[in-house]
Amino acid sequence: MFSKLRKPLPDGYIAIRNCAVAAITISSISCGGSDPVETIITLEQTMVIDGNADLNHCFTPINLSVDSEGKLFVLDFVSMKILVFSSEGDFLYEFGRPGEGPGEFHMLYFNFDIDESGHVYTINHPDRIEIFHNDGSYFAGITTDMGQIFDIAAVDTNRIYINGFPWGVGLINSTESPAVTLIDVNGEVIREIGHFDADMKNMSYGEKMVLMSCVIDTDDDLALYYSSAGDYRVNKYDSTGVFVWSVDGPCPFEAYFTDSNEGSTITPVIWDLDVEGDRVYVLWAQGGDERGYRVDVFSTDDGEPAGYFYTRTPSEAERNMFINVDGDDIYTVAYDDGIIYKYRMI
Repeated sequence: MFSKLRKPLPDGYIAIRNCAVAAITISSISCGGSDPVETIITLEQTMVIDGNADLNHCFTPINLSVDSEGKLFVLDFVSMKILVFSSEGDFLYEFGRPGEGPGEFHMLYFNFDIDESGHVYTINHPDRIEIFHNDGSYFAGITTDMGQIFDIAAVDTNRIYINGFPWGVGLINSTESPAVTLIDVNGEVIREIGHFDADMKNMSYGEKMVLMSCVIDTDDDLALYYSSAGDYRVNKYDSTGVFVWSVDGPCPFEAYFTDSNEGSTITPVIWDLDVEGDRVYVLWAQGGDERGYRVDVFSTDDGEPAGYFYTRTPSEAERNMFINVDGDDIYTVAYDDGIIYKYRMI
């Protein structure tokens, strides 16, 4: 069981550890600055779900999402399945499995999303999207022209934002490549949004991969928010793809990567971005301690900082790479120990 919970990520995945390695600093896309606000948001723990407690439904949580009914969907990329729990933490059902058929995964990637109607959108590594009904039954599959999809944010089954590496990251040589692409259910491009400030012409494969690994989300007005994992600049575009604002976060760290025979290992600047109500929540990927990792909060209206908090999951022992905000509730996962935590903002 413990070997299962501590299974490393597959080759080509962003490393979920702050490893001390001889790595290259990508200074051209690093972030900096000081704390923009001193408001500390207080959290109170309200629920814990232990992935080792039920031997019939053990899981290794790496990401989670809450649907409009309050059900908690937990992604277990080790077993390549999604487990569903009630808002009280009771197991309800699960779906997905390894394989090559409809609703099966060659490799279940660790980003996914749920739209307002309850459809679940998963990434079948490297470039395919598998969509499920809310009850776990299979709905549809989409094959894209991306070399690899990193994150996904669904508006509905015919409008899906994806971030990926178009035509393979090694072929991207300019700032003309979009940060995010809006596609339909057939995989056809509706709109390309955003750009990258860095000149990628002379960058190595690893540098481009760090820069283009964006995290994305949408708000209730269908506006798009994204930030590269390689820097800390949060960008907002409205539902028509028009730029609204951009703000640099206070994270003092830089992205690192190293190459080996097993693939590229990346230590990003941020791990996750989640939009809820009139707030944007951004989770740091470095600098964690006994308080966990820092989460900065910005206003969706103008990008003004609204405060910050720590995930409360000690990062020195447990990797908590994702957050999900549902109203005043904050969810995070401890990947190593197989535990889900729920907090209330007070």
